[in-house]
Amino acid sequence: MNTVSFGTRIRRKRTELGLGLRETAKRAGLSATFLSRVETGAEKAVPGEDAIRRLAEVLQENFDELMAAAGRVSSEVTDYVKASPGMPEFLRQAREQNVSVEKLMELLEKAKDDN
Repeated sequence: MNTVSFGTRIRRKRTELGLGLRETAKRAGLSATFLSRVETGAEKAVPGEDAIRRLAEVLQENFDELMAAAGRVSSEVTDYVKASPGMPEFLRQAREQNVSVEKLMELLEKAKDDN
């Protein structure tokens, strides 16, 4: 499990890409002050889904992984879970049986190939 904070992950990726704080904030449509506070952990409010999506694009990061690092789940996923009555039980059973995400993805690929 990754224990790097959301802000630390953002700062590391930004510096890896050679992007300045102000440039990154501008590209993501955020204030430099807010982004700085996120990176240092001084900001207690986690950025919203749209801001995380824009940061993922600017930083060439996986949106879902950034959302998880921020302790969030996308509205697309929560809407799907809410609309599918059997999904909470499915996820509960997957967790109880320690079925990894990799194994679930493998099963989905196999099901796709079978169709």
